[in-house]
Amino acid sequence: MRRLASPMAAALLVVACSTSDNAGPTPLPGAEATLEQTATGWEAIVANAGPGAMPIKVYAQNVYPGFDIDKVEAALGTSEEAALGALTNALLVFDTTNWRERAARMALAIAEQDPDAIVLNELVTVRREGFQTVSTFLEGTPFEPFAPYWAQIPDAAVDFLPVFQEELAKLGLHYDLVATLPLTTIRIDLPYFPVPVFIQYDDRDAMFVRSDVRVGDVAVDTFAVTLQSVTLQTRGWIAADVEVHGKPWHVVGTHPAPHWPADGRTPQITELIGAVAGIARPVIIAGDLNLLPGSAEYVQLATAGFVDLWTRRNGRSPAEFTCCHGDDETLRDPADGLEKRIDYILARPASGYAIGPVPFSIFGDNLSERTATGMWPSDHAGLFAGLVLQKSRTN
Repeated sequence: MRRLASPMAAALLVVACSTSDNAGPTPLPGAEATLEQTATGWEAIVANAGPGAMPIKVYAQNVYPGFDIDKVEAALGTSEEAALGALTNALLVFDTTNWRERAARMALAIAEQDPDAIVLNELVTVRREGFQTVSTFLEGTPFEPFAPYWAQIPDAAVDFLPVFQEELAKLGLHYDLVATLPLTTIRIDLPYFPVPVFIQYDDRDAMFVRSDVRVGDVAVDTFAVTLQSVTLQTRGWIAADVEVHGKPWHVVGTHPAPHWPADGRTPQITELIGAVAGIARPVIIAGDLNLLPGSAEYVQLATAGFVDLWTRRNGRSPAEFTCCHGDDETLRDPADGLEKRIDYILARPASGYAIGPVPFSIFGDNLSERTATGMWPSDHAGLFAGLVLQKSRTN
């Protein structure tokens, strides 16, 4: 249980946190392959890879929860007015950044690329209740300035997972849910009203595979070390043994926490490396890793045998960055470009194999990849990577 610092806030807000164990895109000038060209050339790449080759295609995407959760969290540690303002703005922005519309655009890209595995971060559920109801009797109360805004916030519960699955199904795409990983839950209650007034935010990661991909052992776990800011941020990973075209892989989806103290190492990356250290299969790690190329954590992963597939891509990637369209929370600023690379698809080959061809595309960094109403699909770009492992020449 956590309360705002100011006396009025303590009377008004109770913050409880809990966790649980249309057209095809066009490349930027100079890009050597569109998403569609990459997809149609895949069969030729695999056919020319030699005997024993191991192909796999992966899509990784932080989907964006529809508003800046970090702004809300930061405001909770300040004043009542700031907290209520941030909360109200978040709910209004959430309704503007229509998840179904964004999920439909992602599904179109998935249809073009046909990945074997999909890793999604921030596949949230957002519930809110009571705001519109109480907006009619706030006159003369400390909440009166919020009445016209709360009147625009009806009761609703939006779960990103079934919406994403529905948009895939509309295109005839057959993907099975491998697992979800429940992460941080934040519930904010506003007491002293005759009806419940609250917002609840439930974070989760998810992994899918195309229906022809066989799934073996699956594990989900949370990191032993968590990051405590205003709220407790629980993160973890999903790991699955899969068979793609009869070849074994170990696929890991994860979203480690950012903003660790500048001590040179991120405990969660260390733990993740340890979790896959004994895996004999080739390993894929995909997701928003919240680390920069060349950082101590990046070097850790490289030292552990992981190859940043972006650095092995065929031709040139459309852009160098994956994050973030964050200047405008509504995702509608066409000039809001990406500024850094923190999303990755990494691979560690099995013994006797080496990294072969890597068709690699970034989705969501080009104006043609926006939704029908002009939204970026997410604040992060998505990554489509094809990888073919080839037997080492020494074998």
